[in-house]
Amino acid sequence: MTDFFLNLLRALIALGIVIVLILIVLPYALPLFQRLRWIREDKGSEVKLKRIIPLGRNIMLIELEIKGKLFVVAVSEGAVEVIYKDEADSN
Repeated sequence: MTDFFLNLLRALIALGIVIVLILIVLPYALPLFQRLRWIREDKGSEVKLKRIIPLGRNIMLIELEIKGKLFVVAVSEGAVEVIYKDEADSN
């Protein structure tokens, strides 16, 4: 019975050490991860996601701005359909 408690204590101490190490390394690692992320910033992107409106369990409306024009797209489980397309010139 004492071996069980001794093993449990060792596991809890090891877990505590791992958590403390994560908390110490995290402030230094986060800026590095932010610099290395794969997604481009909105500055250089021509496609901007304006908003997502969930309508049901698997149905949503997505409002996009592509090269200055507005698009509203309905997305469901089996289909994607453009509902509205801005025809006005944005120049």
